[in-house]
Amino acid sequence: MKERRLFSKEERQGCCARLRPLFLLLFLIWVLWLLRGLARLCRLAGRERERRKNTNVPSWAYRQPDPLIYCQTELMAQGLAVTWDNPDIHLELASAPGTPVDSATLNPDTDYVVVARIWNGSTTAPAVDLPVHVSYLEFGIATISHDIALTTVDLAVKGAAGCPAFARVPWHTPATPGHYCVQVALIWSDDANPGNNLGQENTNVMALNSPHAAFQFPLRNPAERARLLRLEIDNYRIPDPIVCPPDASDRELEEHRRVMLARHQRSAWAIPEGWQVIVEPHEVQLEAGATAMISVDITSPDGFRGREVFNVNAFDGPDLLGGVTLYVDGSG
Repeated sequence: MKERRLFSKEERQGCCARLRPLFLLLFLIWVLWLLRGLARLCRLAGRERERRKNTNVPSWAYRQPDPLIYCQTELMAQGLAVTWDNPDIHLELASAPGTPVDSATLNPDTDYVVVARIWNGSTTAPAVDLPVHVSYLEFGIATISHDIALTTVDLAVKGAAGCPAFARVPWHTPATPGHYCVQVALIWSDDANPGNNLGQENTNVMALNSPHAAFQFPLRNPAERARLLRLEIDNYRIPDPIVCPPDASDRELEEHRRVMLARHQRSAWAIPEGWQVIVEPHEVQLEAGATAMISVDITSPDGFRGREVFNVNAFDGPDLLGGVTLYVDGSG
């Protein structure tokens, strides 16, 4: 059997001494390679910073669009009265394009088209491919939303052709008869005022029955906490426009603006004399996700003819939760 030979301690030490310069050389090469890589990364980072610096838009050139729709929460936050019969939302029968239909008398299981009129508050920035989300809720206040469709429109600047823009979305109503509320939401991440992007159409019409009309609708608390909700009612409707005086002075324009704001204040639209409106309950404590049925009993003056409007708004403290617009028709 061949005898195995072992290296002596002196032989091992000599071998390590001969290899040490090689290891040192390899280590230095690795360090140089690492430093070279770090230097290259620093140069690339510097170039990226310079590129970003050169492509930043100066503040004087930066412009934001302001896509907007008649938005009840935005207007109410300014102390103005609102209607839930939205002037920027209407429906048409799919079989009769261009002919508006009353959103309070929709047929079940029927094809309609939801038409939304969209404005731009900016005179300098358009919104190209603006997403428009359309949904519906069961008639009431803060009920559960159901998607209809998402579409896009090209919105020009204020005052230009293409403003307002019109979004048209087909909608096949549910098979279950009932009243429905339509919502339109504008989605734009770089919006000068995102508070005016949600509009709602929420109405009901009922004939007076000598001379009484009764409405019922659900009130839901969509928050994740309990809320004490109160209901307030007014007689607001969008009044006929007043023409701005031509060649008016700054003082006259300011007076015109003051008059216009005053005629839309909530305090200017109390329940008309001779009408009786009872809301039950007018205040309700609701747990998170809970719903209560609200009854509105309306009695007209004797012999009333025509159509009268009442807006029922729900508040959590000073904050508007939602509302409905109720119409009563009288034949005398």
